[in-house]
Amino acid sequence: MKGSFKNSIIKAIMTLSKKCNFPERRPSLSGRSSFLVVSTTGIGDTLWGTPAIKALRETFPDAYICVLTNPAGFEVLKGNPDIDDILIFIQGSFGYLSCIGLLTQLRKKNIATAFIFHSSDRIIWPLCFFSGAVNIIGIEGQSKGLDFILTKTIKLQDNIHGIETRLRLVKQVGAKNASRTISIYLADREREAAVRFMESNGIKKENSSIIGFQPGAQKPFKCWPQENFIEAGNILVKSLGCKIIVTGDSSERELVDEIASGIKGAVPAAGKLSIRETAAIIEKMNLFITNDTGPMHIAFALKTPTIALFSPTDPRLCGPHHADRVAIISKPITCNPCTGKKCLNPVCMEQIEVKEVVESAKVMLRRYNAHMAMRQI
Repeated sequence: MKGSFKNSIIKAIMTLSKKCNFPERRPSLSGRSSFLVVSTTGIGDTLWGTPAIKALRETFPDAYICVLTNPAGFEVLKGNPDIDDILIFIQGSFGYLSCIGLLTQLRKKNIATAFIFHSSDRIIWPLCFFSGAVNIIGIEGQSKGLDFILTKTIKLQDNIHGIETRLRLVKQVGAKNASRTISIYLADREREAAVRFMESNGIKKENSSIIGFQPGAQKPFKCWPQENFIEAGNILVKSLGCKIIVTGDSSERELVDEIASGIKGAVPAAGKLSIRETAAIIEKMNLFITNDTGPMHIAFALKTPTIALFSPTDPRLCGPHHADRVAIISKPITCNPCTGKKCLNPVCMEQIEVKEVVESAKVMLRRYNAHMAMRQI
C-alpha cells in the first residue's frame, strides 16, 4: 500500500511534467550515441552488467557510456576501459538528498538511452525519467510498479542468467556481444598492496598453495556453517601444507576472525583491505572456496579456480556463467516454501559435507598445478 501511494504521486508528477514538456527530450546534437547504465545493487549484479557494457562499446565504439551505481559498484567498475564516466548513488536519506545534484549531472550528459539493469531504490526510475533520456529500457515487472516510466520493456525469462538478461536489454538498441565473461580491471598499486599484505603475514606464493575462504554473504541464508569452514581448513592445511586467507568485509570481521582463529596458520583479512585490494588477493590464490556472494563473482572475473557453494539460490541464475575453472557444489532446498532472505538458519547449506568440499579442493588444486606446469614448458 505504501509503495502504491508513492507510485501514484510519481505518476501524477510525471503526467504534469509531460504536459509542461519538461524535461525536454532530444537526441544528442552531436550525433554521438549516449547511454546510461543503471546498476545500484550488489557487487555480483553489477559485474553481471560488464558483458553488456562491453557489447555497447564494441557495437558503438564512439558512444558515450555512463554508469550509475553505488559505492561498491564503483569499486568493481573503476578502471573499466568500456566506461567513460561513473556516477555514484548512495542509499538512504543522504542519497535522496543528493539526487538533485545527481540529476543535474545526468542532465548535462544529454543521455539518449538509459538501461536499468537492476536497482533496489524506487527513486532510480523517476531519476532516469527526469534525466531527459529519450528511451528508458528495463525489465517488465522489476521496477517496483513503475513500468509506466519505461519506454520499452523485456520479459524476464525463466532459467536465464542475469548476464543474459542484461545482454537482452542492450540488444534492444542493436548491441551485439562476442563475450559473456564478466570483467574487473585491477591497478598495479592494488596488486602491490596485496603482495605487501601477504608478505606481512608470512605468505609467499612460491612456497605454498594459497586457499581463500569467503564464509560470509549479504544474507545468512546463503552461508555454509562456520564450523564446516574450520574443519575443512584444518584438513586442507594438514594434508596439503597450504596457507589459508579468510576474506570478508568489515561487517564480517567477527565471523572471519573466529574462523581464522580456528584454523592453523590462517590469516583473517576482513576489514583490512579495500574491495579492490581484496580482489587482488583473490587473484593470487590457487583456489577460492566461497558462498554465493560478491567476492565469488570477483573470483570468476579474475579466473581464480573457485568452488562455489549453493543451496537456496540457483547457480543457473546467479552462479558462474561462461566462467573457467569453477566447481559448483549445489544441494536442493529443504524447506517448502523456501523463506529466502528471511531465513536465519540455513539448514539446506548444512547438506554440503566437509569431505566433498575437501575432495573437490584437492581435485581443483591438482588441475591448477598441472595447468601451471604446462605453461612453464
